[in-house]
Amino acid sequence: MQRATVLGFAFTLLSAVFFAVSGPVAKTFYDIGWSPGSVVLLRLGGAGLIILIPSLAMLRGSWDRARRAWPIIAIYGLVTMAGVQIFFFLALESLDVAVAVLLEMMGAPVLIVFWLWIRHRRQPHPLTGIGILASLAGVLLVLDLIGSRGSWVGVACAVAAAACFACYFLVSSDQRIDLPPLALTGLGMGVGAIATVVLTVTGLLPATFAFTSVSFASTPMSWTVPAALLVLFTVGAYTCGIIGLRLLGPTVGSFVNLSEVPLSAIAAWIILSESLTALQILGTAVIVVGVCLVKIGDLRTTHSKFGLRRSWKAVKPSA
Repeated sequence: MQRATVLGFAFTLLSAVFFAVSGPVAKTFYDIGWSPGSVVLLRLGGAGLIILIPSLAMLRGSWDRARRAWPIIAIYGLVTMAGVQIFFFLALESLDVAVAVLLEMMGAPVLIVFWLWIRHRRQPHPLTGIGILASLAGVLLVLDLIGSRGSWVGVACAVAAAACFACYFLVSSDQRIDLPPLALTGLGMGVGAIATVVLTVTGLLPATFAFTSVSFASTPMSWTVPAALLVLFTVGAYTCGIIGLRLLGPTVGSFVNLSEVPLSAIAAWIILSESLTALQILGTAVIVVGVCLVKIGDLRTTHSKFGLRRSWKAVKPSA
């Protein structure tokens, strides 16, 4: 296995760990009165401030590249930063962390397959179709329609987060973007934070704060502890993610990122005492199998027609 591939797996897996823990950490604020808008402001604003200086340092003397890439920066900030965070944390208001993450993680790779099918006119492998049907069946089990207390609004927000997350994989893996990964992450976070401020100021995304102690892993502590963890995990998640995805590509990267599903369930159990029902655990297993079939079928189609590396990883234009 090539060194770049190994590094890609390592960075993408580390990103999944940071993403997985961030959801349960953020949800602790809901118990003391914070709203999704305030959590997103803390996450993107704090992370953006931390990463601002190194991002600007990387762009010193090469601002022309940033000006040429401003449409990508805008999309990255509005969709993959603000969009993912806002819809995901809105979903957490009415869904358990593991359920929201599962819907997001299942939806993103499936949407990537459909996008590449439409964009490159490649018909998916039969295994891909079987995997999609299996994943949908698993979703029905996870939602536990008989005993679920979740909201369909929460489900819709999780699906919207999945669509934005699919864009994250596609943009982050594009090697034609002539910006260092850290610089693109920092500029994108800045755009996402500004967009969130505008939404909260206009009242479209209410933001309420409370600066009291929180229950974190069944232990009372200052709100500043989970706040610091949330900001640091956000920096780590997006920075490691974009590095890993440029080495692996969107489909393989989104497959590796499925590790976020069990990791988020474990983190939610430890931090929030949330647990899945037996039916939801079965549904999780069915979804993971379904998405694996989607990936296997998709990679077979890619390998037979175009070659794996060329199809799933954007090729740099020649000089």
